[in-house]
Amino acid sequence: MNIQRRRVSTRSAILRTTAVAGIAALALSACSGGETSGGSSPTGAAGDLDLKVGTIFPQTGSLATLGPPEIAGVDLAVKDINDAAQGLSVQVTHTDSGDTTTNIATQSATSLLSQGMSAIVGAASSGVSMTIIDQITGAGVVQISPANTSPDFTDYDDDGYYWRTAPSDVLQGQILGNKILEDGKTKVGVLYMNDPYGIGLAQNLVKTLEAGGATVSSNITYDPSASNFTSEVGQVLAQSPDAVAVIGFEESKIIFSNLATEGFDFANLYGTDGNYGQLAPGDQPDIAGAQFTSPGVKATDDFQARLQELVASQGASPLNVFSYAAEAYDATVLTALAALQGGATDGQTIRDNLQSVSEGGTKCTTFGDCAELLASGTDIDYDGLSGPITFDANGDVTEATISIYKYSAGNESAWVDQVSGTLS
Repeated sequence: MNIQRRRVSTRSAILRTTAVAGIAALALSACSGGETSGGSSPTGAAGDLDLKVGTIFPQTGSLATLGPPEIAGVDLAVKDINDAAQGLSVQVTHTDSGDTTTNIATQSATSLLSQGMSAIVGAASSGVSMTIIDQITGAGVVQISPANTSPDFTDYDDDGYYWRTAPSDVLQGQILGNKILEDGKTKVGVLYMNDPYGIGLAQNLVKTLEAGGATVSSNITYDPSASNFTSEVGQVLAQSPDAVAVIGFEESKIIFSNLATEGFDFANLYGTDGNYGQLAPGDQPDIAGAQFTSPGVKATDDFQARLQELVASQGASPLNVFSYAAEAYDATVLTALAALQGGATDGQTIRDNLQSVSEGGTKCTTFGDCAELLASGTDIDYDGLSGPITFDANGDVTEATISIYKYSAGNESAWVDQVSGTLS
């Protein structure tokens, strides 16, 4: 049953103080490796707001491929905010989310809440967020995810404390379905993981395929904790589909191997953000021709270069994918702007100002520029690296872009297209 979410008024008075001048640039010191807690940036000059942000991202588990770009996105945002020296400094602590087979996320949330975080960025997995959303929002702390896409969050009863910069899978399901239809496929097998992410995405994919005249020859769910998917793959291929869509996480690598054993032509494979990037260059099987959707615009060359420079300075490995890095960056900047506009860093102030800084005012695209406008008493509309990010009353973005990536020989992958859409 959907519970109507109660949203509070988000039009708080704009902070009208003058930005503190002459603040030294603040150096970021944040963990981005496998540690469950990271260092913090130094506190800003007297008079600054001091914002404590935690993250819960997958450093281990079935979505660990998404952790590094999300952590890097937050770290780069924190650096830019602190370097701007505009009356607010951020301290960040990183923790692991694991996946739904563990209770790591619950332990991480407990640790972050005990440290007095005003906002928590994460988790990546919709299923993991479902295990901690009540714990975080019930404590009066903002939870803002850069990657949760399950439609279940739209009407969730969180008292306005839950937000996300990634679009609902209502949009991704439509765009993936339309891509398959545009490629001329008429008989599609769907294989999806049994969790909020997989269920919601599969429902919208199937709806779009059938509305477009395609036959969904099989629509099969699976337990992502299983060690083999031969039976499920066999059921899908027994219907002789001309395309197969797999919705899953790390376990998709086993599914791809099962498909390869059956001689499947990967030019007819479609996937989503959860399994895009799970196979790195040189991995087996070779899935050349496979196409994947992933929410978000293509990361610009400059953004990619800045992220790589940052992770190199931290001694971390270079990023192989950039999924949700921009959304993580924007989630952090929006949180800081909400605190700055409201003049305080408590969870309620951030909650009450998030929608306002995302819409309706003078457009600005960096924390520094937006902060200067706020200091002069100007209403702002932050447009970020991931898009316009206009929040609706449910904390969802009202428009978004889905990118399409394609694998070539040797499991090299590249961005090939992007499609924008609105969510009602």
